[in-house]
Amino acid sequence: MAVEVVPGAWWLEDTRGCNVYVVRASDGSYVIVDSAFGGASGAIAWQVRRIAGDAPITHLLLTHEHFDHTGGASGVRDALGLSVALGTADCEARPEGGWQARRSPHHGRPRGPIARALAPRALPATVPVDLPIEGRCEVAPGIEAVPTPGHTPGSMCFVRREDEATGAPRVAFVGDLVISHREGLSRTLFAANHDDATYQHSLRDFAEEGAEVGLAGHGYPVRSGFSQALATLAEGEREPWSPSNAWRRIRRMAAFNQMLWRPNYPPRR
Repeated sequence: MAVEVVPGAWWLEDTRGCNVYVVRASDGSYVIVDSAFGGASGAIAWQVRRIAGDAPITHLLLTHEHFDHTGGASGVRDALGLSVALGTADCEARPEGGWQARRSPHHGRPRGPIARALAPRALPATVPVDLPIEGRCEVAPGIEAVPTPGHTPGSMCFVRREDEATGAPRVAFVGDLVISHREGLSRTLFAANHDDATYQHSLRDFAEEGAEVGLAGHGYPVRSGFSQALATLAEGEREPWSPSNAWRRIRRMAAFNQMLWRPNYPPRR
């Protein structure tokens, strides 16, 4: 069953591809953030219904269009009858009308043989988008979409405002803005970003949001001091490969690969 990371925000288990979260909005309704690979949709729908009970589940918020975050969206949408939201710049028109997520993991141009081989298998025929997000806005009561382009053109982070009545802190759901390793935050790979200069700018800007808690698409929760950790990361330059850091970087890449392909079971603490 899901783990409540902070009051009103849960990290779901048995997902593969990326972390999936559920958050309670200020009106008592619930939204989901990201949907992992397609095979995770049943586990997502079951856990969210257990968490929400009879309360409405209104939105699936997608941080960006990459297939490890959007693969389960169609199944979750069908199972729960909610609206799928995604940044407009990561959407394309559906032939039958309306919008869908772009099918490629890299904005129409899969990079390299592995991406080209995986993309057709990992993506459903379409990922319908009911709510294309254009700019900063409130997408659910107390939950705001904040554009963070660069990793993809339409990348979004979602921020739940703090609740003084319940003591719930300000929480940021950041997708692939950073990878959260046990020993700290790191940037996404240069080769994985649509526009790395724009990505670096988004990283610096989002650090000013003041979120105490950060929940990334890959890795582990940062339960305190997230904005400060983000600012520290953004102030530095990308670390070049060298003999002194090669082993640490290889270990991080191996850990990321494990997070991507093995089912996720959050530690219960």
